[in-house]
Amino acid sequence: MIALLKSLFSRNRHQAAVLRLYAGIVDQARQPGFYAAAAGEGRGVPDTVEGRFEVVTLHAWLVMRRLAAEGPDLASLNQALFDHMFTDLDFSLRELGASEMVVGKKVKDLGTHFYGRADAYESGLKAEAGKLEAALDRNLFGSTLPDGPEVAATAAYIRVCADRLGAMPVDDILTRGPGFAAPPIL
Repeated sequence: MIALLKSLFSRNRHQAAVLRLYAGIVDQARQPGFYAAAAGEGRGVPDTVEGRFEVVTLHAWLVMRRLAAEGPDLASLNQALFDHMFTDLDFSLRELGASEMVVGKKVKDLGTHFYGRADAYESGLKAEAGKLEAALDRNLFGSTLPDGPEVAATAAYIRVCADRLGAMPVDDILTRGPGFAAPPIL
């Protein structure tokens, strides 16, 4: 019973921060500069449900990696953010008309995709030049077949965002939301 109460109080304590963080992630992910423009005007991320998921995933990973850098003190907040993100995805899929039977499997698949992307982006960020770009080309851009400049601009954007979030005091991130850089020009 005590563990249940602690869990409930922990969720409530984090709720405002989770909502603020997630709102910042989604706001940034909705920036039109990330998405494929009209035919012949750039090769951004496909403006599809899957493409939007990819951009949200990228920004959620950036925030979650920053929170994880604080150690175990923010682990429950990080988990609450992840849970909120996937609850929202579940709701969004249902709003789009996905059947009850499909939603659970789709959300589970998206969770697996999230962890795969997070691992690939983290490895790419820590590795030699080219590995992050390859992960972005494979995951974020999907079937758009971007040119090198789009991938390079996005990789540079990710590095700037990771550095910016890393330099921000965690209390500022929790009270003001994540401070992302301006989206890349694709």
